[in-house]
Amino acid sequence: MTSARKPASAARRKANRARGKARDYERVRARAVLPNTRVMITRRCHDRRLFLSPYGDPKKGHTPEQTANFYGFTIARAVRKYRVSFHGAVQMGNHHHNTITDRLGNRPNYKNSVHGNLARGINARFGRFDGLWSSGGSCDTVTPSDDNTLKDLAYNDCNPTTTGLVKWGHLWPGFTTYGWRFGETRVFVRPDWYYDPKEPDNPETIELTRTRPDIFPDLTDDELSDKLMALCRDIELTTQAEMKAENRRFVGLPKLARTRWWRRAKSPEKRFATVPTVASSHPGKRKEELRNNEAWRREYAVQRDNLRSGRPAKFPAGSYFLPEIYKADVEPP
Repeated sequence: MTSARKPASAARRKANRARGKARDYERVRARAVLPNTRVMITRRCHDRRLFLSPYGDPKKGHTPEQTANFYGFTIARAVRKYRVSFHGAVQMGNHHHNTITDRLGNRPNYKNSVHGNLARGINARFGRFDGLWSSGGSCDTVTPSDDNTLKDLAYNDCNPTTTGLVKWGHLWPGFTTYGWRFGETRVFVRPDWYYDPKEPDNPETIELTRTRPDIFPDLTDDELSDKLMALCRDIELTTQAEMKAENRRFVGLPKLARTRWWRRAKSPEKRFATVPTVASSHPGKRKEELRNNEAWRREYAVQRDNLRSGRPAKFPAGSYFLPEIYKADVEPP
């Protein structure tokens, strides 16, 4: 560690200790899983390797169309099985973003299905056996406001552009919902190299519909689609202007096609940053959500102590793991 980073690291540890001492309950790692929660799910590959690269391994005949189809089939299979509403996704080289509304409180099962099948399928494709995902788990960011939900969808669709890979979102060869209209349905074919055709959850073809989130109720599906595309175009033009001012170029498809899946991303990475759990540009709304989360964790800790001590326990609504394992009572949503 450099001399400049040592004081920053010491200050960060001191702040973490102070925050822990200020808490009047034992630490809770659980998060509420409530029905009708709108959330953007992000997960990164181990060591920032490009395991999700659209081009896979060209020597084995892999194509971007195969990769995008596998990703789309995996998402569509989990959406249908766990009855979530799918709003948008993008498959980048070393991570992916997926925005949904968890209608029934099935988000943990949905994520397990998506991430488990993506990992096993890609390992089967490359002939590897190690873990695919970073050990930190996924980052789930709740988006309570209409504006921030739309911004998150634009962030999803424009990610290949804002990271300097392609000039326009529609050029990205991997899976992306860029250009999908709300209400539009696309069909994906079962990959013959992974999914077992004998399983009832693996039909020969499966449909995936981009449903609109519950935002801007005064707008029709087409009007909301146009609003999203206008925001995406603004982001693309802004990114292009910034890169031109910095004398930088987009990577482009020819160079992307030469990138191999076992390589790491070379872009700088922020370390020890705060992982967001709520995305809202309105300070009052964000603070309200964070206060609610804190109150939920405090009540969860109390009921967890009751369960450990053999006293009656009734966990707050949204509790998932302990009630699922020990069949403890849970408050209704």
